[in-house]
Amino acid sequence: MTVDRDDKPDGDVLASLARLRTCDVSQRRSRQLRRRCHAMLQAEPSGERLSGRVNGALFRRDIVPALGGAWCLAYVVEIIRCTAAIYGYFGTP
Repeated sequence: MTVDRDDKPDGDVLASLARLRTCDVSQRRSRQLRRRCHAMLQAEPSGERLSGRVNGALFRRDIVPALGGAWCLAYVVEIIRCTAAIYGYFGTP
């Protein structure tokens, strides 16, 4: 038996859990699920799905880092501009 933070034994909870019945899927349903899973794993990827993955990979590989870099560059330029304005190198921010 364990004790929780309130120093109350949780034997009632454990006893309730012990009385719960176990549930499982039927043999028929498990065969259906297994067949469906095997079919999905063995299926050849279609050309349409493959081209979508290539386009998604291109987007993630090239465009997202470029956008991130542009955002960082704009941020750094603004920091430099504001700092220069504070020290009087340029006009007001």
